[in-house]
Amino acid sequence: MISPALRPLSASSWAWMHDRTDWGFSNSGVIASGGEVLLVDTQFTLPATRLVLDAVGAAVPGGVIGTVVATHGNGDHTWGNQLLPDAEIVTSIASTVGLCHEMGPEQLTALAQSHSADPATRYISRNFGHFDFAGITVVRPTRTFSGREEVKVGSVLVELLDLGAGHSAGDVAVHVPDEGVVFAGDALFADSHMVVWSGSLSGCIQACGQVLDTGAEVFVPGHGPLLDRSGVTGIRDQLFRVQEAALDCVKAGVPLADAARRVMAGHAGSWAHPERLFTQVAAVYEEAGATSVPASTLAMVEGMASLAC
Repeated sequence: MISPALRPLSASSWAWMHDRTDWGFSNSGVIASGGEVLLVDTQFTLPATRLVLDAVGAAVPGGVIGTVVATHGNGDHTWGNQLLPDAEIVTSIASTVGLCHEMGPEQLTALAQSHSADPATRYISRNFGHFDFAGITVVRPTRTFSGREEVKVGSVLVELLDLGAGHSAGDVAVHVPDEGVVFAGDALFADSHMVVWSGSLSGCIQACGQVLDTGAEVFVPGHGPLLDRSGVTGIRDQLFRVQEAALDCVKAGVPLADAARRVMAGHAGSWAHPERLFTQVAAVYEEAGATSVPASTLAMVEGMASLAC
């Protein structure tokens, strides 16, 4: 199937899939019943979001998107929100707290278009320079929740699950219980290593367990192809192995940068973006109480850029 495309998952659920692991190409979800539509995440740019909305209009003629669930605050999942001015935008309380740490479209554009020889800037330019962020106004959520919340989309019951801090300061999954589908956002990355912005690799591991506990059989990750239960289990096990290896480095007093290189050498495997392991190791160091762990988004990018070199 051509990518990106809207793919049917069940009687009332579709996934907008890119099937690629590059930065910024995120998956979205659609749940529709009785003329009502819930959208899980918008896209990184306005043109990319319009493609999703056109596909939804074709799949659900006359359907009205009344709710957008933001699985977290990163721009590649939220910067199209302005194209749905009449929709309620829902996310977790924890996610809204993390929004203040986001790099905005103006800053990201400036860095991506910079000709600086700085490794971090070159990394940003290489991975984000092809995106057009023109015209974006960042639109914040209009409603928040914590724990678990049920919503109805027509006759379909949908569960919103507050996964807590993991990939981001607050991750949210969307579960369609009667159809065995979970839209996991960036709590799951398929075929690429996860980025950890929250400083909690334990939270990422726990989130894998939470989505498995739903009993679902189909999982839509934030990036990459669809996953089944064994795929999610594989991600959880990989994260656990990285955690153990990084803890060994903490106990041995290995500096963070050296530990990240060691972990990448042993655990990169065939997944894309092994440099993201820097963020996972940094999260383990932070949870262990180590000092000099990068705190800002740009500092994390500097660590990944160094590892990529």
